[in-house]
Amino acid sequence: MKDKKVKEMVYASLFAALICVATFIIRIPSPVTNGYIHLGDGFIFIAVLLLGKRDGAWAAAIGAALADIIGGYSFYAMPSFIIKGIMSLIMGFTIERLPNSMNHKWAVGAVIGSIWQIIAYYVVGSVMVGSFVSTISEIPGNAVQSTVGIITAAAFMEVFKHTSLGNDVKC
Repeated sequence: MKDKKVKEMVYASLFAALICVATFIIRIPSPVTNGYIHLGDGFIFIAVLLLGKRDGAWAAAIGAALADIIGGYSFYAMPSFIIKGIMSLIMGFTIERLPNSMNHKWAVGAVIGSIWQIIAYYVVGSVMVGSFVSTISEIPGNAVQSTVGIITAAAFMEVFKHTSLGNDVKC
């Protein structure tokens, strides 16, 4: 039991680091809210698939917040912690509720979680800049980021299927 908890903590920590690093692979600045588009969401979706919703959510929240702090966007650290954590939980809960016979139910969960993320970042960005109009232009960028994340997760999960990690898929 204790070894299992340690293993779960190590995997969650590893994915938090991967999410943080993946955020820096490609950073496309977004001038309206002073944020950026990145690849970290793909690793968030993978974390939920491999670790489950709880540990995946912790990895997502911590990794995203660390990326914001390290990347000079500390004003987004707390919103990212909350938004990415909830996005992961939504994905995990959606996967649990869908029938086991459904193909690619993880992608449905990722899309629903991404919708939450897009709306949440729109609201947070709007509050930060004081305008709900000027930040509408951020929505397509966040949608692209989520789409790229889903594609990234699909590609990596295909690779993981052929390794021992693929045996640990939780969803």
